[in-house]
Amino acid sequence: MALLRLVIEHLAYFRARTMLMLITVTLGFATFAVLGALRFSLDSGSGSIAERRLIVGHEAGLMQTLPMAYKAKLSTLAGMGTISHATWMGTYFREQRNMMMSFAVDGGTWLSTHPDMLVDPKTRSSFLGDRRSILVAKALADKFGWKSGQIVPLKSVMYAPPSGENAWPFVMAGTFVTDDTGGGRNYIIAHYDYFNENRSLFKDSVGTFVLMPKPNVDPNSLAGEVDAAFSQSYAPTSTSSDRAFHSEFFEQFGNVVRMIDMIITVTFSSLVLVVASGMALAIRQRRIDLGVLRVVGFCNGRIYALVAGQIAAIVFGGAAIGLAIGDGFNRWIVSRMPQFLPDIGLPMPVLGQALVIACLVTVTTAAVPAWLALRVRPVEAFSAEPA
Repeated sequence: MALLRLVIEHLAYFRARTMLMLITVTLGFATFAVLGALRFSLDSGSGSIAERRLIVGHEAGLMQTLPMAYKAKLSTLAGMGTISHATWMGTYFREQRNMMMSFAVDGGTWLSTHPDMLVDPKTRSSFLGDRRSILVAKALADKFGWKSGQIVPLKSVMYAPPSGENAWPFVMAGTFVTDDTGGGRNYIIAHYDYFNENRSLFKDSVGTFVLMPKPNVDPNSLAGEVDAAFSQSYAPTSTSSDRAFHSEFFEQFGNVVRMIDMIITVTFSSLVLVVASGMALAIRQRRIDLGVLRVVGFCNGRIYALVAGQIAAIVFGGAAIGLAIGDGFNRWIVSRMPQFLPDIGLPMPVLGQALVIACLVTVTTAAVPAWLALRVRPVEAFSAEPA
């Protein structure tokens, strides 16, 4: 208790400096909460489903489609489990700035290959029983105020609506959420049969096939077999895991994860320098106090604990505030733009990384101030001029 009281008193002695260092740490960890959660989401979280689920696309890229006829050949491959597919619809609500991810899928097999989608039985039954129905991510439904049973008119940048309609007249069956640790993507799924029957472009084709191998089947081996089966066709395929597929997609915009890592590294390096220099100055200004502590019997260990305790209070206090701010910001920005962002808050793995970083920052930052404090000798301290 005596040491804790000394830590508090030393921090309170330079209130303005302590507050500035606390604000610096808070901003650093708030930045990490936002960017760390985004990085974790870009890596598709930590779930095993994204590792086993396979995405089959055209070798030339996502702008090219695959014939639906490929499904029959895929079903003959050894180790093949459930086969589904998805076709991008390019829909928006009222204005193109309300663009959102939407896919025409085979409802039953899509839900089977996506066990991370949480849909209540009533909503599931309603969706599968009506070809015009859609399932909507809860965040999207909340943003636009859609309710179950409501007709949702969606326009498309590519596909004209059915004859006589101003927009695609979908009926909202209900909402879904996801237990994806990386933050569920907010999107809409519609029935492929209804969509394919009423579109005029690219009939009987799909954007990608979605495969779930049988248990105990190596997904990488099955991916190789799929690509080998269509290597000589007019539409060769490229197959990868769901996690790898999303990573490759985002790499089109540059190595986003690498850029995030660089920003985080620069942020915490600057933070260490700011806090270390501030504490080093505080140690020099309180040499007489340290000399008194030496006289009354403080050993090296207690002197180090006093210095490290002050830094730990600033770092962990700032970390707690910063992470809370970052988590709140993540949830706010997702609620404002769910069509563009996944449901990210502050995943536990990111929180764990923040704890490790806080420990490393404390130890690293304490090195120079503690060394200066341990060098103080009573005679030198009392002969120094007061700060």
